[in-house]
Order: sequence, then C-alpha cells, then structure tokens
Amino acid sequence: MIFTNFAKLVRLYTKTNSTTFTDADILVYANIFKDEISGQIGKDVGEDYFGLRFERDLIAGQREYDLPAELMSRIKYVQAKLDGTNWEKLNEIDLTTYGRAIDEATIQLEYGDKAPEFDIWDNGIYILSGDAIIDVTKGLKLWAIIFPADFTDLTSVEDMSTNPSDTSHGFPRQFHELLARRISIAFKSSKDRPIPLSEKEKMYEVDLDREIQKMKGTNLDRSVLPSAPYDDGSDY
Repeated sequence: MIFTNFAKLVRLYTKTNSTTFTDADILVYANIFKDEISGQIGKDVGEDYFGLRFERDLIAGQREYDLPAELMSRIKYVQAKLDGTNWEKLNEIDLTTYGRAIDEATIQLEYGDKAPEFDIWDNGIYILSGDAIIDVTKGLKLWAIIFPADFTDLTSVEDMSTNPSDTSHGFPRQFHELLARRISIAFKSSKDRPIPLSEKEKMYEVDLDREIQKMKGTNLDRSVLPSAPYDDGSDY
C-alpha cells in the first residue's frame, strides 16, 4: 500500500478528513503502532525478520561503542577486525563474570591468551581483548534485529514496504491494513465518549495473530524430522 492510500484508509476507518485527522497526527499514531506490531513480529516470527548488518570504524583506544538507536533489543552476532585484518567472533560476557579491574593494563593482561569478548553495557558494547584497540575502517560488524524506519511523509506514493535506504527496513505489506485498523481503534478509544468499534476492528487481535502465524517457516526447503513418542509397553 502506498502512503497516500494508507492515509485515506485511516480516514475511512475513522470517518475523518485531513482537517479533523491531520497527517501529522496520523504519523504519531502510525509510528507508535508500527513499532508495536513490528516488535510482535520480531518476537513471535523469529527467522531473523527485520535483521540488518551494521558496520562502523574501530577507533584507537576506544573499547565502548554505541548500539544502533533502532535496535529491537536483539543482537544476533558481533565480530571485529581487532588486528586490522582478520575477522574474529566476539562472544558475550558479563562484567561480573570477568571480575577484574576495568583498566587498559588489566584488560590486556587478562585477555593476553584468551579470545576477545564483549559486554552489553548501557546502550552499547564494551570490547575486552588482549591488545589495545587500533584504528580500523569498518572494523566492527553487528548483526541485529531492528525496528522498521519511521514513516515521515503520508503524501508519498512509495509503497510502505519499500526499504527507505540500505540501512533501514520498510514495513511488511501484509500488515498495512492492520496498522490502519490499529490506528482507528486508538483514535476511537481516545475520545471523551469513545466511538464504538466496527466488527472488523473487534477482530484486530485475531487477524494480527493470523498474519504473524503465516510468516513462520519462511524457508520451505527446511527439513523437519518428526519423532514418535517412546513406546515402553505400558499400554499393553
């Protein structure tokens, strides 16, 4: 669905127009509930849906790096070129398990003969390694699950599912109508005297779950080996 048609659908559901329900107000609702639906997709579907690779430079002497702002609280994989040439996988560790002083000399001594690791700290990662961090262009790579990009322009004729850039996701086509319905539900419920929901709006949760279930098992070539319960003879 293109953005202009999405705005029209929201106004049809809410029986409003561009004056009584402005683009700016629709965008506020749309971005809140876009994230709500996307979070449920990411949680229930899995399949690395909304996955993206991020690269950034390693900076000499810097061990702490911010995570992407659009992160959906899911990190898949972290690797780095700590020597400037070879990729190494970084496994996660908690600083309480590390249990040493957090200073450069102690970190290098502790990891002199150990594989590098990282700790999730605040909204970033802290790298622990046997050598000092050096300047490496695109030396840190993160696989992560992120929220789709925020909507910004309801006058656009682009499809809402189109990726806005190489580093962001669009919003899946099968949820466009459901998003419009979710906005209508919130709009009607926000009134001093709530507006009754349509029969279709009352089915929102059921229809959302149905669409999410359809997304599971993306790879049709994946083999699943069924198993039979062990027969111990107790039924005879």
